[in-house]
Amino acid sequence: MVPTIQNSMKPFQEMDFSRMVERLLKLAVPNHLIWLIFFYWFFHSTMNFVAELMQFGDREFYKDWWNSESVTYFWANWNIPVHKWCLRHFYKPVLRKGVNKFLAQTAVFLISAFFHEYLVSIPLKMFRLWAFMGMMAQVPLAWFVGRFLTGNYGNAAVWISLIIGQPVAVLMYVHDYYVIHHGTTT
Repeated sequence: MVPTIQNSMKPFQEMDFSRMVERLLKLAVPNHLIWLIFFYWFFHSTMNFVAELMQFGDREFYKDWWNSESVTYFWANWNIPVHKWCLRHFYKPVLRKGVNKFLAQTAVFLISAFFHEYLVSIPLKMFRLWAFMGMMAQVPLAWFVGRFLTGNYGNAAVWISLIIGQPVAVLMYVHDYYVIHHGTTT
């Protein structure tokens, strides 16, 4: 992955759109593979191991997110502990205050987007809004997929957003990191 990322800097500097897309697609496969390996390692192996050690009975850490026909279903099922925490401590209290469901969901995404950005900004020691914007882009994507795409088309839209979205963010962060620390993208 590192050579692909390094080779991506020149197309960004020259604004060569076709090569940027080619590098993005070349990065998408290993990035998604790493994401899937991390998911399996953390949610299936590690969390079940810790649950076994602590004799924790509720082992529902994820549901069938890979079959998601909507973005909303994906976000509700890929990380059950965080989803339940957001429901209990943020979404339901906001609803009880009289806020409509769409605004409450958007507020939850805003908080989630903030924490995603925070978790990326600290190790990189640079504050950019790429992760924040990527998370917030999920709100209109969820509306579009929920309204216009159903069944396999919705599932394809979810997978495309997963496979393409993260490499875009990775390339943007790496580009900015190179510019800040090396003064140029070459």
